[in-house]
Amino acid sequence: MQQKFNRSVILKLGVRSPDHTFIVPGMSEKPYIQVDAEAYAAIEQELQTLRSQLTQQQQSAQLDAAAQQRALFAVITKIRASLDLDSIFKSTAIEVRQLLNADRVGMFCFDPDSNYNVVELVSEDVVPPYSPALAAKVEDHCFGDNHALYYQQGRVWACPDIYQAELSQCHITILARFQVRANLVVPLLKGDRLWGLLCIHQCAGSRQWQPAEIEFVSQIATHLGVALQQAEFVTKLQKQSDDLSQAIARAVEREKVVAAIIDKIRRSLDLDTIFCTTTQEVRQLVCADRVAIYR
Repeated sequence: MQQKFNRSVILKLGVRSPDHTFIVPGMSEKPYIQVDAEAYAAIEQELQTLRSQLTQQQQSAQLDAAAQQRALFAVITKIRASLDLDSIFKSTAIEVRQLLNADRVGMFCFDPDSNYNVVELVSEDVVPPYSPALAAKVEDHCFGDNHALYYQQGRVWACPDIYQAELSQCHITILARFQVRANLVVPLLKGDRLWGLLCIHQCAGSRQWQPAEIEFVSQIATHLGVALQQAEFVTKLQKQSDDLSQAIARAVEREKVVAAIIDKIRRSLDLDTIFCTTTQEVRQLVCADRVAIYR
């Protein structure tokens, strides 16, 4: 008695009858589907190829994830080891551009007095033949009015092709200045304030940004935000230290002046000499135009 198989199970499991004949239940007039050995071998080969490709994709994804973690760790290590923002930005731009195989990675900083309408490229890593644009300034009044708030709230913009994204002509003109074709933009936040933008540019052609790439760049931006806060905190501490040093120096100078006046008084009983010495010392100490003693 010939055994019957469900067709979908046969194809899924690769089961076949010795003569390559499969019986399909519910079919009265044509109950058999005849598959010759050559066709079956081709199907088997195609399945094997698909399995191999899937395995390669999984291995590649694992390698990419490991590389991203190493790059992220390198950025964190640099932030912990250095207080120099320029050095941190430069090394981060190099790491990210190489890992993502992008054409440019740049950090843009907003002019704090421009209401997010003026931005400057403060660090970048770019490959030839694309033109370096370090220190380039962009003025875009549309950004401050229409987009700044959303980026301050954490918006990420992944554009595979600026010419297919229905952007305004002024926006396209600005991006074309940097030879951009695909653009990935992540906000750089210092606390809850929008400090700048981390931009990944693909200039050679369009690019479909993958979720893992977007997540990686977002993590990088978060740690750069920590570096910005750290640098601001260190700057405040340095200013406080400088102010304290100056205050101590002024106090020491005052003590010297007081000591000199007391010494003059002890060595002289001439009031005119004492008054003259006192007014001179005090005027020099406080950098005044005149110090006078009235009777």
